[in-house]
Amino acid sequence: MLTDVFLSRPTAIEKRFETAYAAFESYLSRAGYRPRRLGADEYPIDAPLTGVMELMKKCKAAIILGYPQYEVRAVLSKAARPREQISAVFPTPWNQIEATLAFKQRRPVLVIAHEGVLGGIFDYGVTGEYVHTTKLNRKDWHRDKGFQCVFQEWKRRIK
Repeated sequence: MLTDVFLSRPTAIEKRFETAYAAFESYLSRAGYRPRRLGADEYPIDAPLTGVMELMKKCKAAIILGYPQYEVRAVLSKAARPREQISAVFPTPWNQIEATLAFKQRRPVLVIAHEGVLGGIFDYGVTGEYVHTTKLNRKDWHRDKGFQCVFQEWKRRIK
């Protein structure tokens, strides 16, 4: 029997991430976990936030996958002129909401960010949990030793 885990990721991700995500989802299944997320196979009749809260209650743990969703290249001043040129990549705001709900429900949370994704739960030290950073578009990223160590600890916390 598979253990239900809430999976936070954008409904749509760039094509360059799809193959690696499918491999990760298969890996989770082989490891005994059933990833559950809204917008994939589950569509609640309630508002999305209510749906997330209800689905989270049914899950033993959560995985937060921070895929690039927004890229910022300039900071605007009040005069609406570029004040500073930057390059920053941010995840979907739903990653922040869903991670917060998982922490609130005291679920073991595994946070994984694509290189360059930052902000909120993806900033080191914010939650007290380790943030694993990798190239989520690389097919076998989940087989890396660094990830495996974190994954084994997360699995231990579920039991």
